[in-house]
Amino acid sequence: MKQQIYEHISLRAFFKIIAPSIVGMVFIALYSIVDGIFIARFVGDAALAAINLVIPICSATFAIGIMLSTGGSAVVSIKMGEKNMTDAREKFTFTILIGLASGAIMSLLCILLLKPLLIFLGATENLYPYCFSYALIICIGMPVAILKTLYEYFFRANGNPGIGLSMAVLGGVVNIFLDYLFIVHWSMGITGAALGTVMGFLMPAVIGTLFFTKKDSPLHFVKTKWQGKFLLEACINGSSEMVTELSTGFTTFLFNILCLKYMGEAGLSAITIILYAHFLLTSVYLGFASGIAPAVSYNYGAENSVQIKQMMKYSVWFLIISSVLVFVCSLASAPYLIGIFTAPHSGVFDIALRGLKIFSVGFLFIGINIFASALFTAFSNGKISALISMLRVLVFVSAGLLLLPLLFNSDGIWLTIPLAELLSLGVSLYYLKRYSYTYGYNLRQQT
Repeated sequence: MKQQIYEHISLRAFFKIIAPSIVGMVFIALYSIVDGIFIARFVGDAALAAINLVIPICSATFAIGIMLSTGGSAVVSIKMGEKNMTDAREKFTFTILIGLASGAIMSLLCILLLKPLLIFLGATENLYPYCFSYALIICIGMPVAILKTLYEYFFRANGNPGIGLSMAVLGGVVNIFLDYLFIVHWSMGITGAALGTVMGFLMPAVIGTLFFTKKDSPLHFVKTKWQGKFLLEACINGSSEMVTELSTGFTTFLFNILCLKYMGEAGLSAITIILYAHFLLTSVYLGFASGIAPAVSYNYGAENSVQIKQMMKYSVWFLIISSVLVFVCSLASAPYLIGIFTAPHSGVFDIALRGLKIFSVGFLFIGINIFASALFTAFSNGKISALISMLRVLVFVSAGLLLLPLLFNSDGIWLTIPLAELLSLGVSLYYLKRYSYTYGYNLRQQT
C-alpha cells in the first residue's frame, strides 16, 4: 500500500512526505499572488482592495471545506492505520458527498444575500461594483472549491501526495493562463480574475473525481450510508481549522475597516498586498502541517509511538530552522514583493512596506503554532486544536486590533500579528508539553 512510507520515517522519508505539500501550498500562494498582480497592474488598486473586502465570504466557504477535509481525513487515516479499509472508504465517500451538498447550500445563500453582505463588509460606492462582480462568480464556484480542498487532503491520506501536488500545480497554471487571457487580452477586468480562479478550482476537482473512481486505489468511492456520528466527529475534529478560516475572514474584516479608517483606500490596498505576502511566506508551514498530519494519524492509529517520536524530532528541527529563514527572507524580500504589485515609493507602496516589515516578526513564532494545531487534529483531539486556533487567529488578533491602534495609530494595526503569534506560542508550547506522554511523542521518554 502507498501508506507504507508512513511506517518507517527516516529523514529522507520525512522530506518525501512533507515536500509535495509544501511545494503545493507555496504554488497555491504564488498563483494567488499572480491573481493579485494581474488585478493590480491591469485593473487598478481599487479592484485589488475590493478582493480583500470579499475575502470574508470566501473564508466562510473554505471553512466548511477545510473542516471536513482535515477532520474527515484524520479519522479516515486512523481507520487505514487500523487496516479497516471498508470503513475508511465509506467515510471517505460520505465526506465528499457532504462537502458537495454544503458547497451548494453556501453558494445559494451567498448569492441571495450578496448585496447586503458586501455593504456590511465595507464596500464603498467606489469599490462596490468591483466587489459584486468578483464575489458573484466566486459564490457560484463554491461547491467546486470545497471539492478541490477535500481531494487535496484525501490524496495525502491515500498515500499520493505527489498527485495532490500535481493537481495544485495544474490548477495554478490554469488560473494564471486564464488570468492573462481574460484580464490582459480580453479586458474582462476583475470578472476575468474571478473566472480564472474558479476554473483553477474546477480542473483539480474533475481530476480528483476521476481518480477516486478507480477501484485499485486504497481510497475510492463506494456505496455509503448516513453517518451522523462520524460527521459530528469529523466536524469537531476539524473545528480548529474551521475556526482558523472563519477567524481569518473576521479578522480580515477588522483589518479592512481599520485600514479604511486610519489610511483610506490606499491603506486597504496596502493590507491586501501585505496579506498576499503573508500568505506566501506562511504557506511553507501550512504545507508542512498538512503534509505531516496524515502520517501522524496513520501511526497513531497503528499505535506506533516510535515513528511518532521520530516525526516529532524532525519536525522540531524543521520548524526552528525554517522560522529563522522565513523571517530573514521576509525582511530582505519585502521591497521586491510589494514592488510587484504597486509602483515603488507610491503611497500604497510606502504603507505596505512599513506594514510588512513589522508583520515579519510574527514569522519567528507562526510555524510552531500552525504545527501544534494540526498535530492535535491529527491525533483526533479537535478541542485542543480548536482552542489553539481560536486564541491565535481570533481572540488575540481581535484584541490587538481593538487596542493597539488606539495606542500606536496605524502602526498598531501592523503590530497585531506579531503580538498574537507570540501569545499563541505560549499556549502551543503548554499543550504540546502537557500531552506529550498522552500521545507518545515525548522525546525524553525511552522507546
